[in-house]
Amino acid sequence: MAEDVLHDCDEVLADVTSYGNGCYIERSQLKNDSDIQALKVLMTKLEPFVARTCSYYEHVAKIEKIVPIILWELSSGPLPLEEQLANKQSIAKQFARLIGFVLDFDVVKMRTAQITNDYSYYRRAKHIVYQDFEDQGVPELPQVQMFLCEGNPMLKALCNGVDAYMHSHQTLPINNTTDVFVTIINVCRFMLANEECLARLTDSSKHLCCRVMTGLVILFDHVDQNGAFVSNSSIDMRDVVRLIKQNTTQEQSDCLLAGLRFTTKHYNDSSTPKSLRQMIEVK
Repeated sequence: MAEDVLHDCDEVLADVTSYGNGCYIERSQLKNDSDIQALKVLMTKLEPFVARTCSYYEHVAKIEKIVPIILWELSSGPLPLEEQLANKQSIAKQFARLIGFVLDFDVVKMRTAQITNDYSYYRRAKHIVYQDFEDQGVPELPQVQMFLCEGNPMLKALCNGVDAYMHSHQTLPINNTTDVFVTIINVCRFMLANEECLARLTDSSKHLCCRVMTGLVILFDHVDQNGAFVSNSSIDMRDVVRLIKQNTTQEQSDCLLAGLRFTTKHYNDSSTPKSLRQMIEVK
């Protein structure tokens, strides 16, 4: 099940990466919205792009559905956590790949303004071109507009999946879930800090490890009462930040550290040490 979702993830990421300027040129060339005939021609060019956007939104439901299933396999036991993860290495890797996709998609989506612009223009023009607009063109889903308004829509889907898992398994200790996050973070830290392991990693693998650490810090901070940034956190945040800076390009590390600053719950809490803030914010 996870592999099917991850296959779709690869296709979605490739598609959103190739979105480019969408219909920006065609939209900018239409000077008069009252020219219904020209607007209809534009709509036919917009519709494939709008359909692509709807397919991105449809992927949210797949992520929200698969995350609780993965977490159950990793955190429900009956073995001690390290043995459980050792026996479920392939599933842990699938979880890591899913996190990598989530962070990649949100960065691309944030940088591709024409996704939102094309969809918003299409919604307005649809009411002008089609009198019976519900039965014409690409079906209009209110949730898609909400999806586009989210700064990090796939990350929100990931968090929703974690919340759904914890809500449906309230008898399980929270530590069952957060300890999975911490353990995988520590595996990534080891791979990036151990010279023998590091020598075998490609640049893309290093970047994946850094994205996984970042995503899991965000998830940990989302569910842990005290968050990831307190001085006695079970995550060595200083080492995580150091390894991100050492193993990614400046642009990549800027994106990942911005994720820690702006998409976590507790970063701005008074309990976050000033020295850690400085480490994250200083390039």
